[in-house]
Amino acid sequence: MTRRELNLAIFEGSADAVLWQPRLETWIGHHQHKGTLPDRYKDLDYYGIYDALHCSIRYSAAEGLEQYNDPDDVIVTVEQQGIYHITTFTTPSGSIRQVEQDVYEDGELTNRRIKGFPVQTAADMQVAIDLVEREHFRANMQVYQAAADKLGHRGEPTGWFSSSGFTHMIKHLTGLPNAYYLLHDRPDVVEAYLEACDRRDDRQMQAALQLPHRILNFGDHATNEFTPPPILKKYLMPRWQRLSAKLHEHGRFCHTHWDGNSKTMLPYLKDTGLDAVESLTPFPQCDMTLEEIKAAVGDEMIVLDLIPAIHFLPHFTMEEILDLTRRIIDMFAPKLILGISDEISQVGQIEKVEAITELVDEVCGLAE
Repeated sequence: MTRRELNLAIFEGSADAVLWQPRLETWIGHHQHKGTLPDRYKDLDYYGIYDALHCSIRYSAAEGLEQYNDPDDVIVTVEQQGIYHITTFTTPSGSIRQVEQDVYEDGELTNRRIKGFPVQTAADMQVAIDLVEREHFRANMQVYQAAADKLGHRGEPTGWFSSSGFTHMIKHLTGLPNAYYLLHDRPDVVEAYLEACDRRDDRQMQAALQLPHRILNFGDHATNEFTPPPILKKYLMPRWQRLSAKLHEHGRFCHTHWDGNSKTMLPYLKDTGLDAVESLTPFPQCDMTLEEIKAAVGDEMIVLDLIPAIHFLPHFTMEEILDLTRRIIDMFAPKLILGISDEISQVGQIEKVEAITELVDEVCGLAE
């Protein structure tokens, strides 16, 4: 069985093996850029490194769903003021301004972090609604097929949906505190924005179903802090239930992304209608145990990842990470796509990835 065949078989419920599918993109990209790849990987490209490690790939074929604006009347201006990168969006309702702080390492721009969120008031939120209402999508089969051909046997192509409106608002528009201030003071405006996001989801769904992706991810970034149970039940649960039902009608599978502390949300997992949950991170990195996660998913839901990223740092021993991985396999297989929650960092030890490859091969054999 190939890695792609096993990937799909796990979702179809016909697998009896474990797929080892860690996200290595950050580690690979960092060391390729810095010229610090270990000698055994220096002459390999992205796909070659995955193949050398006998790992499956999750997202490299998330292509072919193109976004465009209609009407295309948004004016975007960009300016640089010292270390601050300022973007202004102007729609018929007004303008909003996002300020990002540039982060440099050894004179090289390595990151931009939001210093000033663009939405502070109800009037600002109307501009954000204008932006969402103009987002449309189209399927590009040629782009999808080129990406799927490159992925080949390494995994079943997985597509992306936009984050939920609520988590997108927190991450990109308001920040966490102001999201809740606005929801308290002007729930009508926040809910108008969320309804616009629902309409955007429907447009995205229509285009996504024109592509052959069998598995789709909702990039929610749900956490205790972002989406505690009252928010989860009111604003996210209906979205997951509605979208997953539509995907199931068309023979597709879907999962949500819960990273960070998620213990208070676990009791609601089985009610989401989703097939799987990605990136749950057990103690000591986050606030839930493997036993609590297992109780939440039972034998029905698939779990993606589960090995905490901090275990790939030097202060956890090889014995500790292998013992944990054995426990995860014993508890969750075959409803398991083994990976790293969320992904290995730039300073993670690739030797531990290699050791887990050997362990999976020993336990159930590696897919080709």
